[in-house]
Amino acid sequence: MHERKRIEIVVERVRAAEVTDLLDRLGATGWTMLPVLAGRGRQGLRQGGDLSGVLDNVVILCITGEAVVARVMEAREELLGARPAIVSITDCTVLRADHF
Repeated sequence: MHERKRIEIVVERVRAAEVTDLLDRLGATGWTMLPVLAGRGRQGLRQGGDLSGVLDNVVILCITGEAVVARVMEAREELLGARPAIVSITDCTVLRADHF
C-alpha cells in the first residue's frame, strides 16, 4: 500500500486538452478522462449531449505524488483562470507505486 494524491478536475470538454496538456507539462505520469452525463451546482442543472458539445463536461482524474500536486497548486491561475472548473485534491492509497 502506497500513499498518493488524487486530483479530480471537472471542466468543460472544450478545455479538456488544455488541462491534460498542463498536467503533462507539470509532470503527471498519466490521467483518465470521463464524460459527465449531468450535474447540478450553484448554477443549476447542467446536462450535456447537445450536438455542439458546448455544454458537455468531463472529469479528469490524476493520481500522483506530492511534487506534482505542488506544481498544480502553483499553476492554479493557468488551470482555473476565469473559466468554470472544479478541482479537488484528496489522499488515496494505491497498490502499485510504480504506476504513479
